[in-house]
Amino acid sequence: MIKIILLLLFIILFEACSSLEYTRHQDPENDYINEYAEEPAIETTITSACDILHYYEVISVLTDSQKKQAVRSLRSSANAKGKLSNCNQIKLAILLSAPYSILQDDKASIDLLTSFITNAKSVTSADKIFAGFLKQFVEERSLIRHQHTKTRHLLKTQQQENKAIIEELAKTRQQLQQLKSLESELNHQEKRIISQPSS
Repeated sequence: MIKIILLLLFIILFEACSSLEYTRHQDPENDYINEYAEEPAIETTITSACDILHYYEVISVLTDSQKKQAVRSLRSSANAKGKLSNCNQIKLAILLSAPYSILQDDKASIDLLTSFITNAKSVTSADKIFAGFLKQFVEERSLIRHQHTKTRHLLKTQQQENKAIIEELAKTRQQLQQLKSLESELNHQEKRIISQPSS
């Protein structure tokens, strides 16, 4: 009798556990959690419609002659109204802002970048972020150059003023020397007159 009761209890417990296991697998919420817990993390990448970073890498190894040709090519791609495409606009700005290049034109580069940031359509946020950083860099460089030019101009003016002062001092020193010579000559003549015997 006891064996029968224990057997029945075992069967009941087994059925209960099976029911719980089945319920856990049928739970939509658990399925959702398990499904996404097992999925690998999605890699988010920022893409550029104009492939700016690659273009920047390419022009960094070009010679000045090749950069000139690239500038001419981009400018000739403008439409009848003289308007460049969005991508060509920022590419030209990159060329005109390239470090250590004889083609540097900060004002033109800033104007192109401002137009790109303000008016460009069909470009990604990555393109505009890059343009914003580049514009900030070129503006700061332009400001430093302006301050440097202003300082050089002030220094040159100061040097010219100092030169004028030195020349004036030299002239004054020469005049003093002439006065001393004249005074010495007068004293000499006066002594000579005094030393002459009266007749």
